[in-house]
Amino acid sequence: MWFLILCFALSLGGTGAEYSTQSRVIGGEECPRNSQPWAAALYYFNDIKCGGILVHPQWVLTAAHCIHQIHQIWLGHHNPFEDEPTSQFFQVRDSFPHPGFNMSLLNNNTRHPREDYTHDLMLLHLKHPAQITDAVKPVILPTEELAEGNTCISSNWGSIEPEKLVFPDTLHCVDLTVTSNEECDKSYPWKVSEKMLCAGNLEEDSKDACFGDSGGPLVCDGMLQGIMSWSHFPCGQPHKPAVFTRVVKYLQWTNDTMQAHP
Repeated sequence: MWFLILCFALSLGGTGAEYSTQSRVIGGEECPRNSQPWAAALYYFNDIKCGGILVHPQWVLTAAHCIHQIHQIWLGHHNPFEDEPTSQFFQVRDSFPHPGFNMSLLNNNTRHPREDYTHDLMLLHLKHPAQITDAVKPVILPTEELAEGNTCISSNWGSIEPEKLVFPDTLHCVDLTVTSNEECDKSYPWKVSEKMLCAGNLEEDSKDACFGDSGGPLVCDGMLQGIMSWSHFPCGQPHKPAVFTRVVKYLQWTNDTMQAHP
């Protein structure tokens, strides 16, 4: 049976599969404090629903499918259950999902195995700019395509268990290896397009991004290369790499959107 993870609970009509649209870090460990200063926590009331990435003092990138889950944003978080002096709170002025993302996928109960989740990214304009500190800094955007075989870091506050929700007290990181899209496409019934990036461990299990990690970063050599989009459930399975939005393909859209809304 096939399962796809994004950010909400949905069903695949006629395919015998379901997918729940959230993600988590599996097989990782606590990140060193302040090692991921671009990490953003997107809350809906008191719950973290998605991750995000600070790319400018007043802009956060996340997944487009997180749009219904946004209530408030925290930066500088390490332990989301403690009142930390490094934390900064923000409200969102406006949301800009990529115009190419098919929002009807989030509401339509009929699913086809080769549906296309390309363009799964969104910019959030904060009501006021972040104060840049050791704990809060924008990530560097990519300047070139990422080669297969690179090891990158995925981080977030999602569940650390593959089949039941067990959330960590701190930000967790996991090393993932970039795989070819051709190999990744063989692993799934859902389309893996050229604007997606796959990362995981094909020959071993227990390392993955999964529930609660949607919208979180894939950072390679200090540059943001991916935004967590979807994965297989249960998470952490061999030959089932996580699928990220390939950020380098969207630099023009990202820069144009931020410049048009100063």
